Amino acid sequence: MSITIEYRQKNQPSRATSARGVRTTTPISTYIIVIGLCLLALGLRLLVWRWHEQYPLGGDEQEYLNTALTLLRERRYVELDLMRPPLYTFFLAACIYIFDSLVQQLRLVQVIISALTVIPIYALTYHLFRNRAAATIAGLLIAINYTLAANATELLTETLFLFGLAIFCWLTLQMRDRRSVFWPILAGLTLGLLALLRSVALPLLPLVTLWLLVQPPTMISASMYTLRRRIGALLRRHTTRAAIILAFSTMLVILPWTARNYLAYDAFILIDTTGAENLWLDNDPAGREAVKQQLYVLGEDRAARQQLATMRGIEAITDDPGHFITKAWGETQRFFALQYFDDMSVRPEIWVPPLQVWLRLLLGDGLWLLLLFGGAIGLWWAQPPPSTRVYLLHLNDMRWVFVPWTLYILLTGVLFHVELRYRLPLYPVLLPFAAWLLVRRGNRTPRFAIIRMLAATGTCVILLGLTLLHQPYINEAWRLVWKHASLWQTERAFAQDEHAMARTHARNALVRDPNSALAYVALARADLYDGNTQSALEYLRTARSIMPDHPYAQLLYGAILREQGQANDARTALAYERNSLQNLQAWSQQIFEPVQTRPDSLDIGGGLDLGYINGFMLPETDGFRWTTDLSEIDLNAPSDTTTLNLVLASGRPANAPASTVVVLANGQNLGAIELTGGWETYRFPVDASGRLRVTIQSDTFRPRNYDPASPDGRTLGVMVDAVFLEEAEQP
Repeated sequence: MSITIEYRQKNQPSRATSARGVRTTTPISTYIIVIGLCLLALGLRLLVWRWHEQYPLGGDEQEYLNTALTLLRERRYVELDLMRPPLYTFFLAACIYIFDSLVQQLRLVQVIISALTVIPIYALTYHLFRNRAAATIAGLLIAINYTLAANATELLTETLFLFGLAIFCWLTLQMRDRRSVFWPILAGLTLGLLALLRSVALPLLPLVTLWLLVQPPTMISASMYTLRRRIGALLRRHTTRAAIILAFSTMLVILPWTARNYLAYDAFILIDTTGAENLWLDNDPAGREAVKQQLYVLGEDRAARQQLATMRGIEAITDDPGHFITKAWGETQRFFALQYFDDMSVRPEIWVPPLQVWLRLLLGDGLWLLLLFGGAIGLWWAQPPPSTRVYLLHLNDMRWVFVPWTLYILLTGVLFHVELRYRLPLYPVLLPFAAWLLVRRGNRTPRFAIIRMLAATGTCVILLGLTLLHQPYINEAWRLVWKHASLWQTERAFAQDEHAMARTHARNALVRDPNSALAYVALARADLYDGNTQSALEYLRTARSIMPDHPYAQLLYGAILREQGQANDARTALAYERNSLQNLQAWSQQIFEPVQTRPDSLDIGGGLDLGYINGFMLPETDGFRWTTDLSEIDLNAPSDTTTLNLVLASGRPANAPASTVVVLANGQNLGAIELTGGWETYRFPVDASGRLRVTIQSDTFRPRNYDPASPDGRTLGVMVDAVFLEEAEQP
């Protein structure tokens, strides 16, 4: 690559000034746009935050939380099982100290940080291209990105790391263009903190330092200098000073932790041993779990673990290169996978709200494809400033940092293992260039357009090939579209009481996917409407064998067994109510209708109440349920029913106000009561026969509000154990 260095003349305006030499100011409209984008980002993230409220913590999340709690309670730092950088633990501890240890509140902190990431991405894109439209599009792409919204609800490092990485990339441009030592100091401190958050940031130090060192001088033509004078000018320029300050500031943050490691383990461990341990864990044919057991035998001797893992990891690669190549090829394909398409294909038994499905596919996988291909094309096609005489890439172009960083992120995934959250550090690279491509104006063709076009096309072909090698997404998407269209037609036919047509559409769905549990459940429902219980059971057994954890098949199967008097087996099947975040109580009320007979008494929370209730919490281990603000029970009242009996308890802490309950029967107010103590039977006169819908309305409370140590943040009403009807005594 041939490069010609051009220097700015003394009177040439800098980037920070207008053509008249007057320093430019940011228009008010820019602040309005950025604030609006942040609010849009916050809105999407709050929506996902609410959806994920009941999601349990994963293994790594629980480890981080436990370590943070230990730090606060015992005033000591405890390493994770696999040694990792310490900053995220300190961050969580600070959040717990300032706010609370409630998981949902910790997630909320990260939601806000994720929304604020719009600001450095906007600033970075504008500084790269001096184009506010491109900066706005980049901010919009990050604001509506479902992947970032979902990751913000996980207590992992990615959200905080991406925020800091975007800031560092912007600061890198400031170091290049401004002479103040403030910028390299701030950039160095930021990079040091990033490395203590995730050590994957460390290569940015040599990358950016070298890039700053090779920046051209900024005064008069280099051709007028002797080599000696040119070297002297290079040493005196501000970018050289910035590189030195950057390195010094970064190590100023990192080295105290290195010293701590040396005192703790009597060995040099710069930050952590993650790289060494993963080298062995991910490349030994014995598998991660077997290797972990060998590492854990060494206990807290982290230095010995680092040395052993490095040695064994290298041996695993060199002794069986074929295994490593096969594994690396698979990880390369997995790196470019469609995250949510794969997740819903691998775990189809997990119910996801329809709106969330579309957001996952369009704003998750769809935006990833846009960033991947748009960013790749933009990286090749983006033009240098018009005043710069270059062939392909000028030395001051940020792509000298971005491209090696991209390749490094890919290499670490191939060398170790790929989790799709590991590719988030590519976003500050892909977002600006994808945004630039979307708003590119004018007909000006860059130099070497044919070379750029061929390179961009070749890159996209490779990326598309790797994506499709992982899974034939086009064929799979076409098949799934037709399958779900048939299932949608099935539900529509059921809604119109056209059961034969529903059966036909369900069979069409099976043609597209012979393992569709939903289609078999639909066939069972059609048979139940026709009174063919045995055939329905066979269809449900098939669905349960295909997908044992799918709640639809299990619950409908349990409802049939309950009606047949097989209480124990029915209770086991109906317990799958816990396997979904969907409101399966409302679903069961509708779907069980052809098979169930409403009782005149019901044990609430006893395992056989599903289909007759709605608006209750999941059953407690003690055999009762909590109400919400409005809960319903469906009964069948004999013709001589006179009394409705409810077994209720307040269940509230002593410092909470008494609970007020209003009871209705078929919409008629039966009275209001105040609960203050334990279990009692409350009697209400009722005059009804046939279907009787009992409604319980109550004020609610959160246990967490009265006991900070409680992990329960649910909104609860009162406790219900049983309901039964009394008939008039015969004379």
